Amino acid sequence: MFFIFAVGPKTKVVEKKQFNCPVCRICCSYELRQQRQYFSLFFIALFPVSKRQNTMVKCLNCGTVMPSMVLHHTQLEAK
Repeated sequence: MFFIFAVGPKTKVVEKKQFNCPVCRICCSYELRQQRQYFSLFFIALFPVSKRQNTMVKCLNCGTVMPSMVLHHTQLEAK
């Protein structure tokens, strides 16, 4: 009998809103994504084994992946 198990990253979409993308310079939609390490058995992620690690923003217009602090920067520019 054999078991296939591993620990690997899994990305989850937390929110979808709009922001001013610094790359394509227009107001467009984005996805806020969080990544965690999960224990998987037979390629099925079962439970998390770490705290939230990376928080990324993906622009849905140009496809650029940026750190989440871009959202705070664009909010300060809007004020």
